[in-house]
Amino acid sequence: MGLEMFRFPGQQKALHCYIIMSIWILMLVAGIYKFLEPHQRSAPEPSVNTDPSHNLEFDVKTKRIFKLCNQPHEISDGDEGTVESNKWVLKGLLVLIRHGDRGPLQHLKNVSAIHCGTPETDLLTAYKSYLHNLTVSGKVSWIGPGPFHGFPLLPTLANRCQLGQLTMQGVSQLLALGHILKRSYSFIWPKIQNLSQSEVVVYSTRYRRTFQSALAFLYGLIPGEALAKLNVYESQSMSFCFKDCGCPISDKYSKAVQQSINKDLRSHPAVSLLAETTGRAIFSSVVEQAILTSDPHSVRDALLTYVCHGSPLPCENTNSCVRRQNVVGIFAYTDWVTHQKWKNVNWRRFCLLKSYGLIKNIVSQMLHMVSSNGPYLVLYSGHDHTLEQLTAALGLQNDPLLFRYAGRIVFEVYNDNREPQNGVKGVYFRVLSNGKDVTKQIAFCKDLVKVTSKINLCKIEDIIRFIHDDYFVHFNVTNFKDACFAKNV
Repeated sequence: MGLEMFRFPGQQKALHCYIIMSIWILMLVAGIYKFLEPHQRSAPEPSVNTDPSHNLEFDVKTKRIFKLCNQPHEISDGDEGTVESNKWVLKGLLVLIRHGDRGPLQHLKNVSAIHCGTPETDLLTAYKSYLHNLTVSGKVSWIGPGPFHGFPLLPTLANRCQLGQLTMQGVSQLLALGHILKRSYSFIWPKIQNLSQSEVVVYSTRYRRTFQSALAFLYGLIPGEALAKLNVYESQSMSFCFKDCGCPISDKYSKAVQQSINKDLRSHPAVSLLAETTGRAIFSSVVEQAILTSDPHSVRDALLTYVCHGSPLPCENTNSCVRRQNVVGIFAYTDWVTHQKWKNVNWRRFCLLKSYGLIKNIVSQMLHMVSSNGPYLVLYSGHDHTLEQLTAALGLQNDPLLFRYAGRIVFEVYNDNREPQNGVKGVYFRVLSNGKDVTKQIAFCKDLVKVTSKINLCKIEDIIRFIHDDYFVHFNVTNFKDACFAKNV
């Protein structure tokens, strides 16, 4: 017994050495594997956090996610209306907006418990009163016969998240945006305070959320008398393609982009697992779970409903809840996918074809503005896809925050009052994305006029040349029809 007791410490020491050596070997193998991995930029590989958490907290990693919600009180002045008025005369505005906050596009768990209302501000109260007085009198152009006949002017359930419908929070966003832009332009463009209905043109896709968003935005921007008499024209597509819509080849480019996205997802199995586990906890329908859990973008869209309304993140069961890391991982991956997509030549070609009709209409409206015939304010009320495709077609850099609820792109059209007006000579424009001057990013603007370090103007001749001469260079053809029906793609 004494001898065994004497030997035990040595055996224990040997066991410790064996454990330490085993750990060292495992670390060495892992290090060699990491060293042999190809060094390339890849998508973030999220992991599922098991720490209990019910609400998404605001921190460094989630700040960008919360910005997508674009709460009404966070909408602020940008660089709109900052061009010096003594040198430049603002002739008109073209504004493209994304609709405001909406309910989910899929059936979600506990959606009835999510509060989609908004604080009752003075602006919102005044807007409700305005709509009530107009509908009682019955003298409103946009609720008469036409594509928007029968559409409610406000969300029908003030505090509920209805499937795909604008929320009251969305209404407040557009009211705030219209009010802020009116304040920004009132000094350099007094005309905005007395625009008549004949000087304003409004296009909206045939969705309640875009129609209601357009009305709320215009209430904050133009006189109420003009708004009551406006005609709102229906766009047949989310792209506002007008007469240049049918384009079979664009579907091929779209499929090529989607194949690339699917390939990326297959190479990141951790993301697929994360989307599947998160989706099971979110989607209430078994059918939707089977279809949508394989798509991180659908999961991302659904998560915004919880995040943007301060709702607890859902659970599949008591032991499996959506955690902070689930949300951060899904958004990190989908942002990376968008970044990769922006570098895909098929994506650029797809966006050029989808946005051709819209850009052509924008150029036409600009020419009307400088000819003094009007209209002087043109609004396109659309979707995130509308803004995304237009910015890609113009050659702008990828900006994930552009596609937030109530996001905006503004075209300002100017005359240089130091030059005698002769056709399009002396006519310029600039483009602002959510209040930031992005004119210098436009590839076809050859000789920018630098007003200040932050303000640039592009000649209207450049965009005319682009739409007429250079638009289809990427397709090796000269017109829309040939680009859309080419057989060698």
